[in-house]
Amino acid sequence: MHQCLSAFSPGGEVSSVDFPIVAFAAPAGADFAGIKALLTQGQEEGWWHHEVGCGTDEWWNA
Repeated sequence: MHQCLSAFSPGGEVSSVDFPIVAFAAPAGADFAGIKALLTQGQEEGWWHHEVGCGTDEWWNA
């Protein structure tokens, strides 16, 4: 997943091998529409499930 999102220069961390949750922080000014499209595509294709924990107006409006 990190490799898929690396073009957007996110910050992130992985919880553990046993409980594979990944948390990403998109930097200000990132291509939010592109990130959202990739996350949606990955979920639709069964690669992952995603949730937004906190988003700015720029994120929600992208």
